[in-house]
Amino acid sequence: MSWISPTGYEDPNNKWSNEPLAYDEDTYTYATTGYCYDPCASNRPLILTVPALQSNKIRIFLDYWGADNVVVDVRKGGVWTNVYTGAGWYGWKEFTFAEGSVDAMRINFHVVYVGCYVRVGEADFWGLPPAVVWGGSALPQLEMGKAILGI
Repeated sequence: MSWISPTGYEDPNNKWSNEPLAYDEDTYTYATTGYCYDPCASNRPLILTVPALQSNKIRIFLDYWGADNVVVDVRKGGVWTNVYTGAGWYGWKEFTFAEGSVDAMRINFHVVYVGCYVRVGEADFWGLPPAVVWGGSALPQLEMGKAILGI
């Protein structure tokens, strides 16, 4: 189990710059929206991708000014699942969710003021061991060990 950096990105509306800096292992460099000149805009998703892995949490190092509502989702089993909707923050923040096969996280926000910005200094996925199939159903590694040992 360890933190795993994204390996790619999608910027469907071309609103971000320096996107690979969100996963360069340096919190002092940023993927950024630049200054937003259209208050109330919220269609600025940055999608960070990774080859599918078992996960139950992500973390994001964020810096912002003037964005009142940050939305964070993960793509789990091909479906977007919301893991956070709320105020922006500065620094690291972790988000947990039910374990599953994850291949992307999406960061979006709502703009309050002209001149606001959002910057992602780093983002990571928590990699878990793959689920083991035992008797036709997937069991986490620890549960399989308990079953074998009769604990």
